[in-house]
Amino acid sequence: MGIQPLRIGPFARRLLERRARQDAEATRPPRDTPSAEGTPTVATPTITALQARANAYARREEQRFFSRSRRDLAEQRGLAQALAADLDAYDDRLEALAPAERTASRIADGDGAAFQELRRLRRRIAQRNARAEQLGASINARFTAARLRASRHFDRSDEKIAVYWSAYLRALTQPSGAVRAPALHRADSLAGRETSVDIWHPVEPVGTGRAAGAASSAPSAPSVEPGSPDART
Repeated sequence: MGIQPLRIGPFARRLLERRARQDAEATRPPRDTPSAEGTPTVATPTITALQARANAYARREEQRFFSRSRRDLAEQRGLAQALAADLDAYDDRLEALAPAERTASRIADGDGAAFQELRRLRRRIAQRNARAEQLGASINARFTAARLRASRHFDRSDEKIAVYWSAYLRALTQPSGAVRAPALHRADSLAGRETSVDIWHPVEPVGTGRAAGAASSAPSAPSVEPGSPDART
């Protein structure tokens, strides 16, 4: 895959070059003022404006993500609370059984109201876990799309700076050393986050700790136990 061409059109390019000449006339950096890395840098009004626009675009994408995902995030929080209640209820009913009655085969095939209630709780926990995973996938997909759009806007702004900066240097009296173009900052924006949407996920239900006591008293736990840490998601 070769070098990709710039996406800046001719009209935008001419506008950037004109602004570069204007900024070069208005702000002429001292030639002998080195930066921390030994090369001077200049923050011109155009670059400041490009940074502000990119930050504003990222904030709009973040707000759009929240507005579109508010209902799913609320449902996910409700599911987390319902799952915690179901898991605690399952633990209570499991503790009420004799240790020999707590095997997976006995719970799956046993007769009586206690076993029927355990199976019903298992089905409901599985359904709610599946719904929580579906919601999580949808929320993450929206967040990823919003972050990609913000990143593309920053990339396009970087391309504008490249066009602008070359024209800016040509308009200046050529300094003795190389002049580095200021880079856009993305750390505080949607595009600069390395994690996905984990920070907005509700707190995972952890129950009341009774599952640990039930597991220690049972000689053989079910092979797929809804009270296990894998089910508390």
